[in-house]
Order: sequence, then structure tokens, then C-alpha cells
Amino acid sequence: MGAGLAKQLAIEQNGRLTFSGYLINALILSTCLGTLVYPFLSQQGTIHFDCIFKEVTGLPCPSCGYSTAIIYAFQKDLYHAFLHNPGWLIWIAFQLLLVFIGLKSLIMGSQALISQRLLYLLIVLIVLIWVGKFLIGPDYY
Repeated sequence: MGAGLAKQLAIEQNGRLTFSGYLINALILSTCLGTLVYPFLSQQGTIHFDCIFKEVTGLPCPSCGYSTAIIYAFQKDLYHAFLHNPGWLIWIAFQLLLVFIGLKSLIMGSQALISQRLLYLLIVLIVLIWVGKFLIGPDYY
């Protein structure tokens, strides 16, 4: 049963995206675009979600404060933007990278990849952002 499931969920077959591959890339693309737009919708009161990680653990996730940081950044208050999420620029760059990869995959019909080094660098940066959140303190979660 496991092999059949893996074959059904293959992203590529013969160098071309499968239906699952197109679907996964479309979901990644829409999720990233939503993440980039969410701070503005949240500020306007159009939509708001609480952090599930924070609700369950009581601790901030690495992206907690991202929306608030973006709003402060657009108000040219970089000090408070940094306090609410020290990695807000990294989050934007990462989301834009994923949007680019998703678009490229959908247009070209084959899976675009992130290099392993870049992936490791992003993981290290995410951990450092999380540590930074704890060092800044709970007033800005």
C-alpha cells in the first residue's frame, strides 16, 4: 500500500509535473501570497488568526509578530518592526523566494528546487530569529 501511495503523490513523472505537483505548487504559491498580504488584511480588521503554536505551547513561534512588524515597517518605524519580529525581512525574502519557485514550477511544468545550502541557511536563520524573540522578551510576542 505504501508504494502505491508514494506513486500517487509523485510531484514529477518523466521530468514533468504531475497533477499532484501542480496542486502542491499552487498551494505553496497561494499560501505564500496570502502570508504576504495577511498583515494588511489583519490591520484593516478584515481577517485575523491567532498563532496556533503560541496557543498550544504558550511560546511564540519564529514568525510571531511578523504581521505587526510589517505594519511598523510600512510606517517607517524599523525599531518597533525589529522588536516585534527581528526576522521580518528574512520572512519576506523567503516568501518571495517560494512565490518565485512556485511560479517557475507552474510555468515551466517541472519542479524548481531550493539548493540544500540555502535551505540549511534558512533553517539556521529561523532558529536565530526564534532565539531573538526570546531575548527581546514577551512584551513583543
